[in-house]
Amino acid sequence: MTTLIIRRVLIMIPMLILMSVVIFFVAKMQPGNAFTGQKRPGISADYYNEQRAKLGLDQPIYKQYLTWANNVVHGDLGESIKYKRPIMDLVKERMTNTIMLGTMSLIITYLVAFPLGILSGRKPYSLYDYGIQFANYLTLAIPSFVAGVFAIYIFGFQLGWFPFSGSVAIGVEPGTLPYFLSKVYHTILPAIVLGLLSIASYIQFLRNDIIENSRKDYIRTARSKGLSESKIYNKHILRNSIIPIVTFFGADVVSVFGGAVIIETIFSYPGIGKLLIESISGKDYPLMMALLLFFSFLGLLANLISDIAYSIVDPRIKSN
Repeated sequence: MTTLIIRRVLIMIPMLILMSVVIFFVAKMQPGNAFTGQKRPGISADYYNEQRAKLGLDQPIYKQYLTWANNVVHGDLGESIKYKRPIMDLVKERMTNTIMLGTMSLIITYLVAFPLGILSGRKPYSLYDYGIQFANYLTLAIPSFVAGVFAIYIFGFQLGWFPFSGSVAIGVEPGTLPYFLSKVYHTILPAIVLGLLSIASYIQFLRNDIIENSRKDYIRTARSKGLSESKIYNKHILRNSIIPIVTFFGADVVSVFGGAVIIETIFSYPGIGKLLIESISGKDYPLMMALLLFFSFLGLLANLISDIAYSIVDPRIKSN
């Protein structure tokens, strides 16, 4: 286990360096900068040139990268051009919302996908199976932004069950129980949309794996010994079918944060995803690069956690 962690961490270092290079130069390849189109009457061009020089935007691009990378290594993500605040403070403010949204959506995904996948696998080619498969294809076909708009219209405007913007009610005192409950209430609808759109792959994978395992020789042997179908499915088939799904965890974390970029924007939910969209549209390069690097690191960390979890649930895996 220790060897696995050390190897993965050592691999992460050059990958993060490569990702930082790609993120920086892709960001700089965009036309214009944060001051493009922002010039106001009465303010001279010299002022904007001074601001660009203050941010180091007048330096050669390789010097800009080395300066930025050195600051990141020392824990300084820089200051947002748009918000005039340290990027770390902005991330801390919105991170809680995104973590809450991601956690709730993953819980919804697991609670819905596992029972449906097991039911579909145990009763293949039945009405239950066909109904679940139809729902799967439907969720795969509907884009997240379309599902979000429909959810807002139906459950926000028409039924009025959930709020359709923000992360907490106005006037609630932070740190109190009503404040926490208000945040949960505001997160439910976007979490449901994000969670339900992620269930199709789980259901399909679990269904196919259960069907495949049920046809293997060791299952025939168990049946010949007179074991009940319930014990066969729970102890042998289901246990072996769930193990590979652990490898999905890394992709889940990345997809949840990636999906949150769209969902948070549609629901005006103040999280990391919405902050990323704002930084891109406003050409706020320091904020944009910091968030993209954060997403890259998150993906690598999630894959590391997946490898560790997989080696724990399946002792047959040897990590050299």
